[in-house]
Amino acid sequence: MAPQPSRRLLIFQEARNPQNTAEVVYVPVNKLGLPICGPGPELPSILELPLRILKVFTDIFNQPKYKGWAIVGAGPYHDTSEEGKYYAVVLEQVQGNLDSTGAL
Repeated sequence: MAPQPSRRLLIFQEARNPQNTAEVVYVPVNKLGLPICGPGPELPSILELPLRILKVFTDIFNQPKYKGWAIVGAGPYHDTSEEGKYYAVVLEQVQGNLDSTGAL
């Protein structure tokens, strides 16, 4: 049986850009993501997110550091201990291994 692909959960917080308060930015709360063992959280397709958020996540995950990773789900994330809007993204490794630093 083939090993299950590596999966990670990343959380982003919606915030105002400090340089331009009219602009909304999405700040990673856990930059390296959390490893997922087992099936992981059930999240809707990223295509169910509002277009503005879809564009932001497309820009973020097209960066070279995410090469070899695919988004398998994304949606609102509810953190009852914190104020604000959060989004969860599940990434799955589609080729190769993590680099030698263990980073995404």
